[in-house]
Amino acid sequence: MKKEIFINKLFEKASQNGIEEFEVYFLSNLNYSIKVYQNKIDNFTNNQNQGISFRGKINGKMGYSYSESFEEDDIDFLIAQVLENASCIETVDEQFIFSEKENYKEITTYSPLLNNIDIEEVKEFLFSMEKYALSLDERVKKVNFCSFSLGESEKIIKNSSGLSLSSKENICYTYLSVVAQDKEIIKTGSDFMIGQDFSKFDYKKIAKTAVDEAISKFNITCEKIDPKICVIENLAFSSLLGAMSNIFSADAVQKNISKLKGKLNTKVASDIFTLIDNPHLENGFGNSAFDDEGVPTIYKEIIENGNLKTYLYNLKTANKDGVKSTGNAMKGSYKGTIGTSAFNLYVKPREKSFEELISNIEEGVLITDFAGLHSGLNSISGDFSLAGEGFVIKNGKVDKALKQITIAGNFFELLENIEDIGNDLKFSLSSVGSPSIKVSGLKIVVD
Repeated sequence: MKKEIFINKLFEKASQNGIEEFEVYFLSNLNYSIKVYQNKIDNFTNNQNQGISFRGKINGKMGYSYSESFEEDDIDFLIAQVLENASCIETVDEQFIFSEKENYKEITTYSPLLNNIDIEEVKEFLFSMEKYALSLDERVKKVNFCSFSLGESEKIIKNSSGLSLSSKENICYTYLSVVAQDKEIIKTGSDFMIGQDFSKFDYKKIAKTAVDEAISKFNITCEKIDPKICVIENLAFSSLLGAMSNIFSADAVQKNISKLKGKLNTKVASDIFTLIDNPHLENGFGNSAFDDEGVPTIYKEIIENGNLKTYLYNLKTANKDGVKSTGNAMKGSYKGTIGTSAFNLYVKPREKSFEELISNIEEGVLITDFAGLHSGLNSISGDFSLAGEGFVIKNGKVDKALKQITIAGNFFELLENIEDIGNDLKFSLSSVGSPSIKVSGLKIVVD
């Protein structure tokens, strides 16, 4: 059965069964990826899945169900599950179905340029990127990861209050990782490109960046240093910020698992630090006109000049605090429950280039990567002790690589100790972005 007909019939039966308020959330995903290795196709996947979730309120309690098929019998199943689940609910938290009439910002999240992308062209691109990377330096021994992925999704949210929303999104990206060896020293380097126009992807630029990164790590110093100043490179800080992003969720605050509880409109970071969630960012990878409850998304400064201005809310958590939802409801899939998440989360850049950012540092450390974020970081306390990679900064220049370092500190203290911010904003594949950050107070141990 076509999904539109299925949804209409589901709505009819829901009304007939006395369900007071109800909502359908439909999601389909198409993903394919190609990986090459040694000038051959190493892996090719083409996955498509779709499903529908249905939730409804009976006697003030919300029941949930979902289905991956769209047959007549599935309508009865969805309704029966909602009725049964609602009768078992014991939580006192009130659940909501969005009923306000709102205007939605028109944004482009789908590019027809990716509609009929040529698979043979993609293969040739990957083969060329692998070959070019290997040709750049004889110390490059292998390309251990060379891939392309394309994702496309469609979302529909429709409810008994008259809300009817739909969106389509697509994106593609390519990723390259190389392994280089100089005597007994083995190092890796990587780069990626993401966007909606594959014709703008430059395999030579990606390959050169990855190779240069690997080769730059060979000039190693074993000297012991005690730096007072560190610069955290843009993607490295993005990864740390992404791992800590749940602290801005109102749900985490209300459950007492965020140290930002009770800190609204107080200083939590350096005066020069502004943290933004912008669902309407030009060329943003996480853009959306509405969240997964149908609430319009908005630009917001979570931290403005060091002051905490808002948490990220969905309808339930907003009701608890007596505020309006910020439009940050998020479902992991049609099977998932509603949580909160940012769309394009990033640190507002300032004026200085990376070179200017380090120009007055006599001795410091450039941190280029954190490892073990899921095991060495406590997102509740903010404490971390992480293995990492980096370089010595001497007399305002990036100098020799450090063999291996351990970086210890506290994320909340780090925010307060930020001394400067660059203009080199870059986003990770998870739509979290940052410029490079100059900070004091971190403990660096050179192994």
